[in-house]
Amino acid sequence: MMQVKPSKKKFLLVAGETSGDLYGALLIEAVRKSFPEAVFLGVGGLRMAAAGQIQLYDLSKLAVVGLVEVIKNLAEIRRIFKELLHCAIVEKPDCVILIDYPGFNLRFASKLRKELPTTKIVYYISPQVWAWNSQRAARFSKLFDLMVVIFPFEKPWFEKNALNLRVEWVGHPLLDRLLPNPLPNSQFSSNKIALLPGSRRMEIIRHLPILYQVAWKMVMKHHDYEFLWIAPNEELIELGLAHLGEKHLPEWLKIQIGYPLSHISRCRLAILASGSVSLECAILGVPQIVIYKTNPLTYQVGKRLVKVPFLSIVNVLASEQIVPEFVQYDAHPDKIVPVALRLMEDEELRTWMKKRMKEVIDSLGSTGASQKTSNLIVDLLNEEKKEQPLHLRS
Repeated sequence: MMQVKPSKKKFLLVAGETSGDLYGALLIEAVRKSFPEAVFLGVGGLRMAAAGQIQLYDLSKLAVVGLVEVIKNLAEIRRIFKELLHCAIVEKPDCVILIDYPGFNLRFASKLRKELPTTKIVYYISPQVWAWNSQRAARFSKLFDLMVVIFPFEKPWFEKNALNLRVEWVGHPLLDRLLPNPLPNSQFSSNKIALLPGSRRMEIIRHLPILYQVAWKMVMKHHDYEFLWIAPNEELIELGLAHLGEKHLPEWLKIQIGYPLSHISRCRLAILASGSVSLECAILGVPQIVIYKTNPLTYQVGKRLVKVPFLSIVNVLASEQIVPEFVQYDAHPDKIVPVALRLMEDEELRTWMKKRMKEVIDSLGSTGASQKTSNLIVDLLNEEKKEQPLHLRS
C-alpha cells in the first residue's frame, strides 16, 4: 500500500449492533494511523465513542431485529434515518463506512448514492444475503465502492451473485482481540456456566426466563453448579430482573457486567442467544449451546426466507451441526437441560466439540482484519485522488 500524506479526512460510520460497535472502534483506530487528523462521526456505541467518533445517535435505538419488532420502532428508526441522511448531505464525508445492520444500512446506502454520487461507500461486515433474500446482491455494485467480507466463502459467493462488485476478504476482526485457544485440558474442573441471553431488550425478555429455568433445573440435579449471567450494561440487568420478577437472585446465579470474553473463558459451558458470541466461544474453546426465540410472526416469515439450515455461524461455517441449537418452539428448558448436563460431564463429547470448533476458527484466516480493511479504505481514497485533475488535488 502506498503511503499517503496525512490529511483531515472525514468519515461517517454507521453501526447498529453491539458487535458492530466493537468492530467499528477497531477500524477507527486502524484508519487513524493513516489519517491522524481525521474526523469520525456517525452512529455507534460506547466503544466507537471511546475511539474518537462523534456520536450522532446511540446504536441501542437501532438495535432491534425481526419484522414485528421493527414495525413497533419504525417511527423512531425513520426519524434517525432521515436526520442521519441530512447530516451526511451537509457534512459531505470523504468516505461512508457501513457496518453490518443491513435492514438500515442497505436503504441508507441507496439514498446516499443518489444524494452524494461521488462519495466512497464501503460496506464492512457484509449483509448475510447468502442466507436470505440473495437477489438483493445484484444491486450492490451500484451502491458500494468496496465490500469487505469476514468469512472465506463470502468472497466467491459475492463474485458470483454481485457482478462488478469489488469484494475483499480480510478475515474476522474477533481474531484481532483473541488468539484461538489450543484444546483446553480435558480435566478442566470449573463448575461455572455462562448465560448470555443477548444484547437487545427483546432478547433479554424472551431468552432470560428460559435460561433462568435451565439453570434452576440443573442446580436441582447438581448443587455445586454456578451460573454467570453476563450482561453488557446495568439497563439490561434491570430489565431482566423486572421481567423475572426477582429482586434478589439465588446464590447460584451471579451477574457480571462487561468483559464477556474474560468471564466466558473461565466457564466450562456457555448457553447463549445466537450471535457473534457463538464465534467468541469457539475461539475460546468453550463448549456451547445456542438458543433463539422471537415473535411467532417473525419466525414464520423468517423460516420461509432463510436458506441456510443452521442459526449458529459456527455450524454455518462447518456445514454441519457442531453446536446444539434450540430454536423457537424447541427453546424449552426440558429440551436444553439434558444436553447441557451431558456437555458438562461427557469429556469425549466436549473434546470432540472443541476440536471441531477449532477447525472452524482455523478456517477464518489470519489476524489483522481491522488493519487490512483500513489499508483498503486508504487505497480507495488514494484512487479517488489520482482520478482528480491536477488542479483539484490537495
